[in-house]
Amino acid sequence: MKILDPVSFTIRKESILQHARHLFATKGYSETSMDDIAHTCGLQKASLYHYFESKQKLLQDLVDLHGARWSARIKDYESGQSFEETLHTIATTFLKDMDDAEPREFFTLIHFESHKNPAILKALKESPTHNRNGFYGVFAKYLDGRLPRNKIAIFITQFMGALIHYASATKLRSENICPEKFEEIEFINQLTQTFAKGIL
Repeated sequence: MKILDPVSFTIRKESILQHARHLFATKGYSETSMDDIAHTCGLQKASLYHYFESKQKLLQDLVDLHGARWSARIKDYESGQSFEETLHTIATTFLKDMDDAEPREFFTLIHFESHKNPAILKALKESPTHNRNGFYGVFAKYLDGRLPRNKIAIFITQFMGALIHYASATKLRSENICPEKFEEIEFINQLTQTFAKGIL
């Protein structure tokens, strides 16, 4: 195969990652083959292997790419504001991301597919961009001394779980299935106030 110049190679590789992410999120990681990805990208399967040696390597690059973007957000959460303001920033940023196809599809892959396929968990664990400790540290900054470590982890799980549940009901389906419709900002304000007051 003809070797593309570095810029063209990078552009094509990023395009493949975008198509693969969409397929993984909509069809499922296990159900998506390299043939499917090649077909969607308008490539021969042999050409696809020029960019990615395996589906696992493609997944790893996808996780590394989006993991780096999410890890960069931690700086936005460490701006020295109050705990309630920090929770508000996390909630607003997360739900805003779910309005954008790229982060929404990646989140769908990680959240809804990882329990079905160990390859996804493997990619997360092996990614140098997966900064779980950094995210924990954002909460620990306010909760150390107030809650033991295991309860801080539970707090994070409950807070993010509420956000994920809301996003699942309003953004990750074809229609909003909330029994009562309300403004997103109302949900964010109520959620952050409830969690902040629960430990202060």
